[in-house]
Amino acid sequence: MRTIARLGSIAAVFALALGTFAVGAPKAEAANKYFKVTGTVVQIDLKDRTLLVTDWASQKLYLIEVPEGARFKITFGRYMRMAEPQLSDVQIRERVEIRCTRTDKEHLSKLEDGRVVIRLIAAG
Repeated sequence: MRTIARLGSIAAVFALALGTFAVGAPKAEAANKYFKVTGTVVQIDLKDRTLLVTDWASQKLYLIEVPEGARFKITFGRYMRMAEPQLSDVQIRERVEIRCTRTDKEHLSKLEDGRVVIRLIAAG
């Protein structure tokens, strides 16, 4: 009798643990919708509102389109204490953190010097 009760309690704990993980797991769409690019600004184009950023973690180049009203953070640079910096506040060789969206427009592009970059859009 004691063995049956013990096995029943172990099974209940195991089922509860699996149920907790299943509920707490991120959904596939929500998990892949946004991601952060953290890196150093290599080039700024105020006319096209784009930043060329070298990602620290993956050493990839990202060409990030920053629409009007999109928020980002300068993590190291002149205006790093500014709450909501504008695109005109960013300078070359500053570190930035930008939340980007994964869309159908995410694709590879080639720069004039032959480097391959990933084109993204900053989230608002």
